[in-house]
Amino acid sequence: MTALKDARHSPDRSKVLAWIGRLEDFDESQYLVFPATTPGFLLVGATAMHAQEATADKGFLEALSRFDSAQHDLENGNADTTKAIWSHGDDVTLSGGFGGETEQGWAAIGPRLDWVGSHFSKGTSTLERLAARSSGDLGYVVQNEHIRYQVPGQSSESTRDYRVTMVFRRERGGWRLLHRHADTQMVKNT
Repeated sequence: MTALKDARHSPDRSKVLAWIGRLEDFDESQYLVFPATTPGFLLVGATAMHAQEATADKGFLEALSRFDSAQHDLENGNADTTKAIWSHGDDVTLSGGFGGETEQGWAAIGPRLDWVGSHFSKGTSTLERLAARSSGDLGYVVQNEHIRYQVPGQSSESTRDYRVTMVFRRERGGWRLLHRHADTQMVKNT
């Protein structure tokens, strides 16, 4: 299991606690619940630490926590905190989960993130962090993301399941996202 095995966002702390209550072998000491930047809470399971996460420095792991919270904001239609996590250089790239061309450079990625945010509301997500490692000024994350949300203006719930790879770089302002690739290829083709 990974240190960040499960992450659960909810706009209501009681819903997070109700979700926790459904876990069969729940050990309260192994979970943290903290406020997200939008109204809501983020539940992070902190069970046994994965060997690859052990090699990530504390600052990098803290940046990942901020990114998880910013991602929750994006799932609720607010791209601002996610945009603040990104590096704003010409060398950033985004292969987004909605498909299309790989965006390159901040001038293309900033508007793309605004567009992505416009497709989400009332979002919750579960993260399965498979690897997180940093060395020097570079770090990477491999994770699966399971998102439940409503498309603005629609009442039905939608879901998206992504496998994600992200590359981060340490800059003067701290760790910044340099590249994100998300796709829906969760099932192996035979």
